[in-house]
Amino acid sequence: MGPAEARDEGHQRSSRAVLAAVLGGDLSVALQMRWAVHLARARGMDLLLLQHMKGREQRVVEAPLDSLPPEDKKAPVVREVIRIVEDSPTLRTGPSEDGDGGEGGEGAAHSIHVRLRQIWASDLPALRQALLGELTTRRVRLITAAYKSLDTSDEDMVRERKLLLENLSCEAVYCYGLEEGTELSRILVAAADGSKGKAVVRFARDLTKPAKGTLTAVHVTPDIGAVAELVGQQRLDGLLRKSIGEQRRDVSRRVVVDSQVHRGIRSVWDEGDHDMIVVGARSRLHGGAFAGGVGARLERGASRAAVAIVRPGMSIYTRIDSQLGRIAERFVPQIDRDDRISLVERIQSGSQPDFDYFVLMFLATAIASMGLLQNSTAVVIGAMLVAPLMTPLLGMGLAVSMGNPVMTRLSLRSIALGVVVALLGGFLIGVGDLGFVEPTRQMLARGGPGVLDLWVAFASGLAASYAYCRPGLLSALPGVAIAAALVPPIATSGLAFAIADFPLALNALLLFGINVVTIIFAAMLSLWAVGIRNFKRTSGWPMIAGNAVIVLVIALGIFLSLRPQSAELARDIPAGMAQAVQNSLGADYELESLDVAFDELGSALNVRVSGTRPAPEELGTKVRTVASDFYESPVRVRLITKIEYELEPVHRQGEQR
Repeated sequence: MGPAEARDEGHQRSSRAVLAAVLGGDLSVALQMRWAVHLARARGMDLLLLQHMKGREQRVVEAPLDSLPPEDKKAPVVREVIRIVEDSPTLRTGPSEDGDGGEGGEGAAHSIHVRLRQIWASDLPALRQALLGELTTRRVRLITAAYKSLDTSDEDMVRERKLLLENLSCEAVYCYGLEEGTELSRILVAAADGSKGKAVVRFARDLTKPAKGTLTAVHVTPDIGAVAELVGQQRLDGLLRKSIGEQRRDVSRRVVVDSQVHRGIRSVWDEGDHDMIVVGARSRLHGGAFAGGVGARLERGASRAAVAIVRPGMSIYTRIDSQLGRIAERFVPQIDRDDRISLVERIQSGSQPDFDYFVLMFLATAIASMGLLQNSTAVVIGAMLVAPLMTPLLGMGLAVSMGNPVMTRLSLRSIALGVVVALLGGFLIGVGDLGFVEPTRQMLARGGPGVLDLWVAFASGLAASYAYCRPGLLSALPGVAIAAALVPPIATSGLAFAIADFPLALNALLLFGINVVTIIFAAMLSLWAVGIRNFKRTSGWPMIAGNAVIVLVIALGIFLSLRPQSAELARDIPAGMAQAVQNSLGADYELESLDVAFDELGSALNVRVSGTRPAPEELGTKVRTVASDFYESPVRVRLITKIEYELEPVHRQGEQR
């Protein structure tokens, strides 16, 4: 085993987490090392230095820091690192061993073990792959890089940096604006809502530990009137309490009323009482891009500021979401900005609960109710085409995907009011039809929801949301409306309430609920696939709402799978049933045949009898009771009577009678 392999093995045995620092750029090695060592001290981590070496051969080698071979004496970075390690009493070379300090040490209470690995790569993509390999295998908890300025002019560098961050699960910090005189003891942190804001505050708190410095948390709140500052103070106190607890009561608090976050932060910075500003990255979901956002705007300010941009470590959920998002982008055409704006406008305008919406909802319910009462499939289909309920459902899916609380409230109100109108309309039509005393076959067909209904709603939701995203596919929406069949179940429920058939009413409502929840879930999935996602993650409610919809769909699927359905009859008639049915018919009727038939309501037992008059209703009930004795649950029985008449013979004129 060679020296490098021995070091690697020792590193794998180490119990201390590792901070990786990428050396390079436009700052001196000493200044980059100072920043990296400060972070390692603050977090109680060992330090892994990564240096990019240009070369055709792709390889990663360990640069020994304890003793250099003669041919490496001229390596400037290695020589500078060795000098810095030798001059510091708390820095050691090589991997740490168990028991030598630990993660989470306070200040300079532990020694920092430093390693330098040189990554030979010919281009930026090769460097990115090598960096990912090193970070994955060496227990890296945090990666950082320090530069003189935030350079976004090199498009290749920005793209590779974004790809690197998208594949990182650990925390990442990008620092720029460091100078030789920067003390890193008076930290100004931009406190924002959400999990990202909490992580940024914790990082800023840790940054003050080595020098026992001061921390100032600033919260920028929009101008909402005279109480804006008080509201901002409450939100800031709540964020600090959730982030670092009550133990840091010495944290200074500043609330700035401003519509621009970077402008509010800079106004506090310009007071001249701070060494560094800590802000969150613009987006955590797809890399937490360091190329823009508050950090970039701070650099363009009047006075130069040292800024640390923090992208928190990705949770398992975020990593899975990011990976699936890249797969979707590879196979599903993404919609551009103009189409996205047009989509939001169409759905938002169609989700308004205005007069037109209520009129169409009531007319659709009236048409559906009359079609159900007439057993007319064509009329019921016409009601599906008129109903405007699909758009608010898509709006709900869009609102959760985008994290838009305004559209969420709008869509929920439209859905709720539409349901009330449909239920009331169906009930009034049922009460107004004096001849309506029992449910029709069209109504009964919507009284037994099953797993297939869930899949139909899911496919309909996918098709509707995808068609809405593509203006050229809007002609497919009428067919989607027919497949979704939103109004007939709710109209069935209203009609069933009118005749006090509560089991049918509740089952029809269940079918409608299945359609609603599943279409919202399908819309979320379809819109997410075409690129409409909540990149900002300013709050956790979209994730909570999305997870709630997913859990509800799964629960409905399990419930429908386990829910007892109407018994499916075998085609073979049980032995002894024919004789039992014949005995129940009495002397007036003769059994002709028994067979099993299937229709939209499921399976039924056809009992064909012959007699001299139509069979009374009591006989049908008696036959159903006898037939059910041969099955585990009651069965539907269709009693078909063949009436036999005795006709006197007709004699022609002149024939003898």
